[in-house]
Amino acid sequence: MVNNDKEIARLKDWKNVVKTYSLKISKILKKNQTVFYSISSVSSDKKINPYTTPIRLSGNKVIAGCIVGSQIEALIVANYVESSIDYLLLDVEKKIPIQNIPHEEVFLAFNLKKALYIENSRTASGVEFGNISSAVRKTFPSQKIISYKPNDLTIDSIWFFLSHKFGNFANLKIAIIGSGNIGFKLALKLVESGAYVNLNRRDKVLGLQLASTINSIKPKNTLANAEYYEDPVRTCTLCDVVIGTGKTDILIINERMVSVRAKGGTLIDCGKGNITEGAINYAYELGLKIFRSDVTSGIISFVDQAIMIKKIINNKTGRKLLKDDMYIVSGGVYGRYGDVIVDDFDSPETIYGMADGRGQLIEKLTNLQLKKIKDVSNYFNINQQFSKTYKWLLIKKGKFL
Repeated sequence: MVNNDKEIARLKDWKNVVKTYSLKISKILKKNQTVFYSISSVSSDKKINPYTTPIRLSGNKVIAGCIVGSQIEALIVANYVESSIDYLLLDVEKKIPIQNIPHEEVFLAFNLKKALYIENSRTASGVEFGNISSAVRKTFPSQKIISYKPNDLTIDSIWFFLSHKFGNFANLKIAIIGSGNIGFKLALKLVESGAYVNLNRRDKVLGLQLASTINSIKPKNTLANAEYYEDPVRTCTLCDVVIGTGKTDILIINERMVSVRAKGGTLIDCGKGNITEGAINYAYELGLKIFRSDVTSGIISFVDQAIMIKKIINNKTGRKLLKDDMYIVSGGVYGRYGDVIVDDFDSPETIYGMADGRGQLIEKLTNLQLKKIKDVSNYFNINQQFSKTYKWLLIKKGKFL
């Protein structure tokens, strides 16, 4: 059983950390900057203490955040920062293990009375299932929430790093040690890009299954493949890149594994703390560089994309009747047969075509269909040329597209 007094004291310390961190954000915040605040978790075999992440600045964006180990830690953060941020990046991945829920007294100590019913509706017999997304969504304004998957950002950041470093994935040989969620998805992406991937994990049966799955679902014309090796040293032999994707602070890459990599090979510590001290020292003696996964570029591009998608969904997604049987659609709405597809159903500037009612464009227009499109063009005064086969030249405000 958790001692309520000790738990309240621990969480008060955490709230003070959040306060200090928020003050730091306010001091660097400039006019017209948008604040994104992430709340996420990590996979770990032991209970982690919550902590804040580095504050990232990019143009008019301030990206801050924290890592938590329980629902109530997440709720304390969300409750405190709600009025001072523009968007909350909320981790939807379920990585926190099942644990005892705090007593009602703990919730009330942090003015989280509204959150009390969370434990009643989502738990049984005093057990918390660790879903921080479902907990925070019960009390935080939904219009400010952007769901995200930190693991996928990590995968993308490593992929882009390797793409920048090597240029071409073809014939690269890459070892992934600790092939769990991140390791498997990274391996699939690398194989699809042309790299040969060696997988290693302690569970041999699952390791073989993961390699087989990758080889089964990769594009049929992809020559690169994935192989599982039970011996981690054999996994790393003559590999251009060795990547540790184990849980945080789990040592899985040792000196012997570094010694058998290809000449000038690259080491990447994705799991944070996956390389032994001996392996680190040996790598430095050889003049090798060790890298860690850095999601800075990934999270910046993600928030740009998320805001753009929100704007499209909120402002440019819909279907509108102009007159008679003349409908326009935009933003991914499944057009009915004869609907005219535009860039913005509310105020279009570009016409893309006419829907065939099955998710595509009508390839060859009749005279009546072409007239309908021209009527839409005239209705909104769109300067655009057309042909019956849709191989027209698109013009937007007099500029070629």
